[in-house]
Amino acid sequence: MINDESLVKLKEITSEYIKKAYMLDDFVNRSKNSMRWGGIGILMVLDASFTSIGVNYFNAVIPAVLRFKENFYDTNEIINFNELANYNLDKLKITWKNERSWLVAKNISRVLSQIEGKNDRERLRKWASLNDLDKFKKEDLSKIKGVGIITYQYLRIMGGIDTLMPDKIVIKVINELFKYANIDLKQDKNTINYIKQVEEIFRNINVEPVKITWMSWLIDSEAKKILSGKYNNVLNLI
Repeated sequence: MINDESLVKLKEITSEYIKKAYMLDDFVNRSKNSMRWGGIGILMVLDASFTSIGVNYFNAVIPAVLRFKENFYDTNEIINFNELANYNLDKLKITWKNERSWLVAKNISRVLSQIEGKNDRERLRKWASLNDLDKFKKEDLSKIKGVGIITYQYLRIMGGIDTLMPDKIVIKVINELFKYANIDLKQDKNTINYIKQVEEIFRNINVEPVKITWMSWLIDSEAKKILSGKYNNVLNLI
């Protein structure tokens, strides 16, 4: 049951968590403006594709995307969705060996390259604006093998949508917040309904779902240590 008292408690504990999240507003604003990775569409797609296999984001995904940027994007070898979609798979593996996530990235790029826009950032934003939770499994991108609801939601976030990415870290934090506020909402098999319910609850206390997503990733002390350490010189990019 959710009442005024539980919402007050949720607002209180969420505010405390937000204070602990390193550079939260920066990451949220970059996502809302589709300026993750400098607004470079293929790097945002690689981020989502590499993240989809469940590896550590800070220690595995970020350095892999940076290697791709240095080896392919900065050299003008691959600069847009169409080029990534058609590039030789074996050559790509010098920056990331997992073939499954490369196939995800190439197929996402192929779908997004067909959307009208003056650049890849605009194509991603247009795709995100045209697709919501109810369209999951109904449009081309979500039919790609390896693209589940988590990757779909992450791409929508990077496309500028204020929504929730329901990975295990985010769900764990939400459960902690709800437990403190005496809100009994368990994740069921219908993930889409769960996302909708959670988003509505947080909007009722004037907290954006995308902020909850980033807050969950950034409250960890190890995340702050890594971001302010070896990635300090590229914080404005990632």
